[in-house]
Amino acid sequence: MSSYGDIIQQGRKTEKQKKSQKAVNTVSGKKVNNAPVNITIKVPRKSRQYWTSQCKLAGLTMTEVLVEALEERFGKPD
Repeated sequence: MSSYGDIIQQGRKTEKQKKSQKAVNTVSGKKVNNAPVNITIKVPRKSRQYWTSQCKLAGLTMTEVLVEALEERFGKPD
């Protein structure tokens, strides 16, 4: 039976391995690309109509506005 210290050391080793690994697709073994993906959110219809009209008036897309808001709130990924 393993001691408590052995279990802790084993956990630390796996944490170090996870940190040193780069983003790799586990199925193909290729690096994960940064291709755009869809995000779906539920919002009230009236809010969406208002935001869409405001984006059009400002000459922006909803994508630009949402990406800007997310980056402002959480920052850009490394």
